[in-house]
Amino acid sequence: MKKIIYYFSATGNSLTTAKLLAEELGNCEIIALASLKNQDEIKIQADVIGFVFPIYYSDMPCLMRQVIAKMHFEGEPYIFSVCTSRGHYGDIALRLHALLQKHGQKLSCNINIPMPGNSRISTPEQNKLMLDAQRENVRQAVFELLHFPILDYTFETEPKQTPVHNPSNMRGMEAEAHCVGCGICEKICPMDNIRLVAERPVFGENCISCLACFHWCPQEAIWMSKGEEEMKRRFKYHHPDVKLNDILKQKNP
Repeated sequence: MKKIIYYFSATGNSLTTAKLLAEELGNCEIIALASLKNQDEIKIQADVIGFVFPIYYSDMPCLMRQVIAKMHFEGEPYIFSVCTSRGHYGDIALRLHALLQKHGQKLSCNINIPMPGNSRISTPEQNKLMLDAQRENVRQAVFELLHFPILDYTFETEPKQTPVHNPSNMRGMEAEAHCVGCGICEKICPMDNIRLVAERPVFGENCISCLACFHWCPQEAIWMSKGEEEMKRRFKYHHPDVKLNDILKQKNP
C-alpha cells in the first residue's frame, strides 16, 4: 500500500507532525507542498494520501490550495488531513473537502493536533504542554486512521472565503531599521514574495500570512504593521526540534 503525506510548515509544527505520522504509519513518503508550487501538473498515484498543515483564520494556507488545484489523482485514494492549530480549527474539513470534490475526490477524515500558535499567543507553559503531548496525540491520530474512518463532510453551502483565501500582504509585513540584509526572509518565503533591494527586504502582495519571515528573522527586525497591537511584536516561535534549514529546504528538497 503506497502512502504519501503532503505537508506545509512555516515554524515546524506541521513538519514535525508529518514526520511523526510517517514514522507511525510506516512506509510513507513525505513531500513538501512548497516544492511543488511551480509545477504545472502534479500526477498522484497512491492508496493513502494525507495533508498536514497549519490553520490560518480557520482555513488552509493558500499555497496548499494552489498546489492541490494542480493535482490529478489516480483511482480513489483514501484522503485524510491532520491540521495543527493553537485553538479552534473551524470548518477546515468542509473547505478541504470542497476543494477535493473539484477533482472527483473526497476528504474522509480530519484530525486536529493542538500546537503552539505562530500567530495567536499562548503562554510558555501552554506551549510546553502542547509540545510534550504532540507525539502521543499523533499516535492517537494514527490509531484512528488505521481504521480508515469515513466521515461525512457534505455541505449545503460552501464556506465563505476567509482573509487568507487569496494571497495579499494583509498583515503589513515590514522590516525595521536594524535589519542587516541577511536575506533569510527572501530565502524562506514559500511564495517568493520577498526580495532584497539595496540590502533591504521588499514585501509584495503575494503573502499567505505564514509568518515564516517574522519568526525566523535572526535580528527580529520583521514585524506586522497591521492587526491587533499584541500581535505586531509578539515573541518569535519555532518548534524546538526544527532548524532554519529544515524550513528552507521545503522549496528545494
